[in-house]
Amino acid sequence: MSPAGRRESDPRAEALLARFDATFRNARPADGPVPVDRVASDLLGLFVIESDEIEVSGLLVPATRYVYLNAQEARVSEGRRRFTLAHEIGHWVCQCDEGRSTTPEPILCRESDISARVDSVLEREANNFAASLLMPEGAVRDAAARGADVNEAAGLFGVSGIAMEWRYFNLGITGTRPQGA
Repeated sequence: MSPAGRRESDPRAEALLARFDATFRNARPADGPVPVDRVASDLLGLFVIESDEIEVSGLLVPATRYVYLNAQEARVSEGRRRFTLAHEIGHWVCQCDEGRSTTPEPILCRESDISARVDSVLEREANNFAASLLMPEGAVRDAAARGADVNEAAGLFGVSGIAMEWRYFNLGITGTRPQGA
């Protein structure tokens, strides 16, 4: 971790994006949101399903490679949907691919787990992975250097304003900690 408890970018997310780019040449826009659905399905072989039946934000079932997303939350905010999916990809890469999760038990993620205040090490790890995947450090720094404020950058990367506020803060682009944290 960097000074003041800020999180560094997750190199596994950067490696996953490099793998996506190498596998699917020109599939990722140079100046636009990371195609997180394609990363999940085409690169990792995960099945993404939106469901009105789940009461959590996201659910990863390693044994079947299913990722369930709360459809109601997805309808309210595309940025939130993308972050939840990236968060579940983070669980897949950080726990399942690395063999740290030896159980095929589902990994449940509640709204509170995806917020920046979560205490679980695994949830924080998945949050940091998601931020690094959706908002690659170099691209975020470039946008900030061009003068993009948080809201403009959020639009560029297809994330919520609060997700970008945290990314700017954690990368030291701004010294202002997001409110409600």
